[in-house]
Amino acid sequence: MSPLSLLALFLPSLSNAYAQDFSIPPGWQNTTSSASRTERLNAAWGAANAVQSAINASYGIPLDKPLYETGSNMVIAFAYQDYRNGNAFRQNQVVDNTLRLYERGNTELVDTTSAYNIIYYGLAEMAAYLAYKDDGRLVLAKRNFDMVYSNVITASAAASGTYSRVFTTPCGPSLGGLIFNPQNNTELVVLSVTIGLWVALSARLAEVVPENATYLATAEQSIQFMQTHIINTNLPSALVSDQFDVVHCNPFSDATPMAYDIGPYIEGLSIVANITKNDTYAQMLYNLVPSTVAVPEWHDNNGVLTEDSAYSKGTVIRGLLEARLRNPTNSNMTALIDAYITIQYNAVTKNAHIAETSNYKSSWLGDGSTDYTTEGNLAALDVLNAAVAITPTSEAATNSTPSAASSIPLSSSSSSSSLSFSTSASPSSLATLSPSSPASSSPPSQHTSIPIGGIIGGTIGGAVMFTVLALGVCLCLRRRRRTRERFGPSAVAYTPDPFIARMPNGPPPEKGGTRQHAASSHRPYNDNMASEPTHSLENTAEDTSLLGSMRSTVGDVDAQQALERSMILERRLDNLIHTLANQGETESSPPEAPVVQAV
Repeated sequence: MSPLSLLALFLPSLSNAYAQDFSIPPGWQNTTSSASRTERLNAAWGAANAVQSAINASYGIPLDKPLYETGSNMVIAFAYQDYRNGNAFRQNQVVDNTLRLYERGNTELVDTTSAYNIIYYGLAEMAAYLAYKDDGRLVLAKRNFDMVYSNVITASAAASGTYSRVFTTPCGPSLGGLIFNPQNNTELVVLSVTIGLWVALSARLAEVVPENATYLATAEQSIQFMQTHIINTNLPSALVSDQFDVVHCNPFSDATPMAYDIGPYIEGLSIVANITKNDTYAQMLYNLVPSTVAVPEWHDNNGVLTEDSAYSKGTVIRGLLEARLRNPTNSNMTALIDAYITIQYNAVTKNAHIAETSNYKSSWLGDGSTDYTTEGNLAALDVLNAAVAITPTSEAATNSTPSAASSIPLSSSSSSSSLSFSTSASPSSLATLSPSSPASSSPPSQHTSIPIGGIIGGTIGGAVMFTVLALGVCLCLRRRRRTRERFGPSAVAYTPDPFIARMPNGPPPEKGGTRQHAASSHRPYNDNMASEPTHSLENTAEDTSLLGSMRSTVGDVDAQQALERSMILERRLDNLIHTLANQGETESSPPEAPVVQAV
């Protein structure tokens, strides 16, 4: 039975009137902002810089309050800032430090007993893949998917009642899409946030690897489970359940739902609705968005998000932004999400911002400590990044480069190694699928472009001009040769091979220490330089022997030296002309443009 068939059996009506209302609640305040795109980008840049400056390179994260999800949330925020602004400014920190340490098993980042943690870092790898076009990141995201997949109840397993855990349940086929934690076959804990993250990771993979149908099928199966057992759009206060009791087939009533229970799920559902073009999934999303922004337990009366669990608020912002960017034609939903994000932006910049710094409090109402916290800055960063992304089109067309004061070089605590990278912001294969492709703005330029055409033209032009000059010299020398042939036609045979410098056996004696040492000449290394000599050692020995013979037969020392110098010059020029002729053949086609790698 397909996931959509199961939905038809288990879902409540999708025509809920409340959920279809995209009108902005009348109690919301500060739903507009006059901040320019540049102002927003500068604020987002500063918040990210503050986090990066606090990173301990040995751990890949700041250590003020380390949690397993600190690194994954930080990577996602950094990578999507680069992705949507068309640059790779934080690639070294993301790829070469934090993710590399995660992949090596850093104990502050890795928890292989938690499906939640494994999936979260899978999403972090996907964000890095999208931002930096690094295929290695995609491979690792697939690896994390595979690590969890064996703990997912598939549709066939649910239909047959064969599970990897020992339990009985009245759920029947609707249990498909549920996820257990790995490495403990007796544990039956089911967390809603884990399933929401799983939907997001599966959907991301389904979008970039469409040839593997498992990713999309898995995402759809878990959507079915969420919609059947976890989501209830009829009542905002009970919108989502935090945990699920698999034995009794119902949510735990005493588990308080958090914003992170719904944020990743909205992200994944938005992607699935977008890539399948399925109206049923779109309708689920349209029901879910208005309910999410109105959960009274998570907001104050003005609409400010107050659910302050660690790394919770940012997930809601990311999920709503994904829904907004993937549904640009739904103007009513776009207006609602824009108003919601703007409320949070105003609260973050006016209430949570710590004066004279780029730091932010965890509470967006302004209470709490004024000390830096990674949680506070990353939550603010998600809002600031979203505020940049929803800037009106007219603003986006203006200069959006953050000011020099708000941007810093890569943190000295990050890895010193660097990789070549492309500043293109999204894989070309996603161009028609992902409306969240980056805006036209870019951060401070780190590298200047190289005029390849000028280099090629100058090289060819210089070679041609040098060839013409050499040919002219050749004509003059031919006339001299004819004159010299009257004195001895065999003299040319005694010419030494050109470019063989006769080095003295030792340095000349220095007098009074006044002689300056000649500076050594260094030729830059070129991979394309010939490794073989231009002439054989046998020819060199033969020419030297002939030169010695010539010296023994010539009596006039001055005449001998003059003739020797003349013949050496002629032979050198002949060799040069021959070399240039060969070079002309190889340069008949323009050289390939060099591959420019950023460092």
